[in-house]
Amino acid sequence: MTETHLGGMRIARILLVEDDPDDVEITQRAFDRAKIGNQLAVVNDGQAALDFLYKHCSDHDDPGVDMVLLDLELPKVDGRTVLREIWADRRLRHIPVIILTASEREDDLIQSYKGGAVAFLRKPVSVERLLTAVGDLPDYRLYVARLSK
Repeated sequence: MTETHLGGMRIARILLVEDDPDDVEITQRAFDRAKIGNQLAVVNDGQAALDFLYKHCSDHDDPGVDMVLLDLELPKVDGRTVLREIWADRRLRHIPVIILTASEREDDLIQSYKGGAVAFLRKPVSVERLLTAVGDLPDYRLYVARLSK
C-alpha cells in the first residue's frame, strides 16, 4: 500500500481480514457509499493476513497498514490466533485491531479485548458504528478520510 495524504494528514491504510465475499462487498460498498477514501486492502484468511503484515515488516519495519478489521472465524488461521500474533510482535502490536464478527459468544468479546483488540463490533456493522469505534480510540493518530459528498 502506498501512503496517501489529505490536507497534510496521512490517511489510514486499512486491512480487512474477511473470508465471506458478501461481507467484503458490503464493507467496500459501505465505504464507497459513506465516501470513505481510505485505502482498503483485503485478504480472505488469517494466514494471508499474517503473511501480508510480516512481509511488509521484514522490509522496513512498516506493517503496511494502520488498522486491521478482523473477523474471528477464518480459514487456515483463525482471527483469534491472528490477534494473538499481532499482539505478540513488537512491530505489529501498535496497530489498532477492530474485531468484526457474527459471534454472539461472550467469551469471544472478553478474549478479544484481553488479546489487544481496541473494539469489538458484531455484524452486520454499519459504517457509522465503525467510524464511532475508530473515533473513540484514545490513541488514534491516523486520519479516516471522509471525502466531500
